[in-house]
Amino acid sequence: MSEVDASTKPVEAPSVEAPPVEAPPVEAPPVEQQQETSADAAAAAAKDDPMIKTTAQTDYKDVKKNNKFDPSVREVTDDPEAIRKQVEFYFGDWNFPQDKFMWETCGGSENKPMPITKIHSFKRMRTFQPYSAVVAALRDSKFLEVSGEEGAEVVKRKTPYKPMPEGKAKAEAATVYVKGFGDECPDTQFDLESFFAQFGEVKGLKLRRTNENLFKGSVFVTFMDEDAAKKFLATEPKPTWKGHELKMMTKKAYCDEKSDLIRQGKIEPSSSGPRKFYEGKDNKGRPAKKGGREQDDWKKRRDHDQKNGFRDGRGGRGRGGRGGRGRGGFGRGGRDGGRRDKEQVKDATYSESAPEKKDEKESNGKRAREEDAAGGEEPAAKKVDTKETTEA
Repeated sequence: MSEVDASTKPVEAPSVEAPPVEAPPVEAPPVEQQQETSADAAAAAAKDDPMIKTTAQTDYKDVKKNNKFDPSVREVTDDPEAIRKQVEFYFGDWNFPQDKFMWETCGGSENKPMPITKIHSFKRMRTFQPYSAVVAALRDSKFLEVSGEEGAEVVKRKTPYKPMPEGKAKAEAATVYVKGFGDECPDTQFDLESFFAQFGEVKGLKLRRTNENLFKGSVFVTFMDEDAAKKFLATEPKPTWKGHELKMMTKKAYCDEKSDLIRQGKIEPSSSGPRKFYEGKDNKGRPAKKGGREQDDWKKRRDHDQKNGFRDGRGGRGRGGRGGRGRGGFGRGGRDGGRRDKEQVKDATYSESAPEKKDEKESNGKRAREEDAAGGEEPAAKKVDTKETTEA
């Protein structure tokens, strides 16, 4: 304290401290009540938030665990109407052209019959029991045709699918984007189907997912036509999910918004999105190849390189080799620096039709070995013949 402060500060008279008054003890509420209070506070905080956000964390070790969809939570039933509705969806004009498994099994427009036992093995079909009830329900379908001996019945469309140039455009125009559904539960797919059904007939509903199969909290919903989609967007009061607001717009508006944000540099475009499949072609209009690359692609590239003496900056070990170990290479292990993007996870909203399969790994000779080496220790150098050749 400065001298000035000391001289100007009034001198306080000594005070007599009063004896402390003990306040009556306050009992803590029981644990159950504390939990209820915390839950109420969380609910109140959530209520103030206009939209439910996703909080789930991505499991990178096992991406299959990111998808919480589990149809086994549904009760087993033999309801013929529910059976027909589900199978007719698989063969319907919305799902069939973009469901790779269905398309390839039935040969697209060739309309090959498909074993009902195979369809009965689909995740969503397992709740329909017994098998005989499935067959009986499909025999009454006006859209599908059943044939074959008992226990080995097959089913196909009565009228083969015919690709229509404007078919995809019409489906896109009838599709809306809706966000605000929070984290996924085992029956979220079913709950959302019931939710949107109250606004009109729904041809398809896709839960949007990351490349790691985690639900984004948003969906694409395709109604019967463009007018039905516009009617949904114009609904008053606006639809809500569990008392929370929803962000709603046409799919076109959503795509335009994303493109604009990318141009502004506010978001980065996805570098490894799932490949789109439609009417037997990928998103670039080329025939889709089973398993991605052709099995002998690496052999063709090897033969091409050998014929050209590993020139043109490809595959050599020298300084300029694109895939070489020398200074000029862009990395090791061949094309794209030997780094392969992780296997892309299908956007699981096309359909749940394909039966579960065990993970398949490439074993295409040299390419597979390079891929293995890229993520582990440096591969051992190959033996080189060091003998000098003499000119004739």
